[in-house]
Amino acid sequence: MADFTPEEFEEEKYVDYFPQLQTAYKRTFNTMNEEYSSDLVHAIDQQILNESEPHYEGDGEFTIELPENPLERLTDVVADEERVQELLDIYVEELKSEHRRVFGFEGE
Repeated sequence: MADFTPEEFEEEKYVDYFPQLQTAYKRTFNTMNEEYSSDLVHAIDQQILNESEPHYEGDGEFTIELPENPLERLTDVVADEERVQELLDIYVEELKSEHRRVFGFEGE
């Protein structure tokens, strides 16, 4: 299990914890890409989550801060807004779960 506070995570996430963050994002992308439309997953990954910000809240819980108006960022995607929002919500939950696994807060 990782041994850091929310404050330490914020200060060091792109220094000490960057490899783990990359692993979490990559694993989540691969999982989502296997389960859902690859075009939509790729668009969410490249146009929304590339500007997201992970935060550690404590007690093994992470949140993902999305950019403002995330659905408006998508271009060249043929899907209704409800479907995009649904998939984005699933993606974020999977990403938070993967952060917990990568940082040792739950078993693989």
